[in-house]
Amino acid sequence: MLFIAACGNNGNSGNAQPSASAESSPPASAAATPTASPSASAADVRTVKDAFGEVTVPANPQRVIVLSSSGLDNLLALDVKPIGAPYSVSVNANFFAYLVDKTEGIENTGTTDQPNLETIAKLNPDLIIGQRDTHEAIYEDLKRIAPVFLSERVSNDWKGLFRDQADAVNKLAEAEKLIEQFDANIAKFKTDMGDTAATKTVTLIRPREDHIRIYTENSFAGSIVKEAGLVRPAKQQGVEEIHIKITEEQIGDMDAEVLISFGRESEADYFNNQILKNPLWNTLAAVKNNEVHMVNWEIWLSGQGIQAANLILDDLNTFFLGQ
Repeated sequence: MLFIAACGNNGNSGNAQPSASAESSPPASAAATPTASPSASAADVRTVKDAFGEVTVPANPQRVIVLSSSGLDNLLALDVKPIGAPYSVSVNANFFAYLVDKTEGIENTGTTDQPNLETIAKLNPDLIIGQRDTHEAIYEDLKRIAPVFLSERVSNDWKGLFRDQADAVNKLAEAEKLIEQFDANIAKFKTDMGDTAATKTVTLIRPREDHIRIYTENSFAGSIVKEAGLVRPAKQQGVEEIHIKITEEQIGDMDAEVLISFGRESEADYFNNQILKNPLWNTLAAVKNNEVHMVNWEIWLSGQGIQAANLILDDLNTFFLGQ
């Protein structure tokens, strides 16, 4: 069970800048004419605010491309099926398994960090939705293809990001209802936990190829764990970074009553050989109490949308309440 431990960003933890090379840039003839052009009637377009100010977008977009995992998760939750979306890790991977029943027919547009501009242009979108922290470098290239909406938000503000992406496709009211339901589920979890929430510390880790990352309250999953009323060990509180890098000599820094691990299978060797076999591992409270939980990295690390958030809360209900 430990060997198959799953893991994921910000969506982006440590995003690389997207490639804007000539190879991936569309030729001028391939770029689509933006649907929401200045000549479009007022009834066909609307104005929204993104990271760069006001942008004119289709009032009812039909051919949307999303550039991030959060965009795919969130738009599908709103019953808006993009025509194109990225794979999170590799162009030879696939869309996330937890979305598999909703992604049939969606074209791959590269990865979150390296969108393929030629593919995007050929799909002739009428709206492109991305995030400034990841896609600003290719913003001007994207604008030559279609209207572009880039959110300023990052994954630890996943509700704000959801609202931005929903507003871009004129579905903000629907998004607010989904957030309201999530908030109600969080409130129920906290009520059911009672005073226990303040007594059980939680550590979130992501095994990497040569170290371990402790994910803080400023990460996507960490922000949900915090909202659920669960507390971190003292050393992990008040940390501004998304994650803290540790090695086998610092295993004690992971100590908590509950340890949740989300690591990619391809990066499991260091964890299995250097951490699990280290005598310090067996000193951790979570190990002693059989409270080490291996979870799906696609959901906990890279999903970064409302559907992933709900699935994380489902896991918390299982681990802490047996539900």
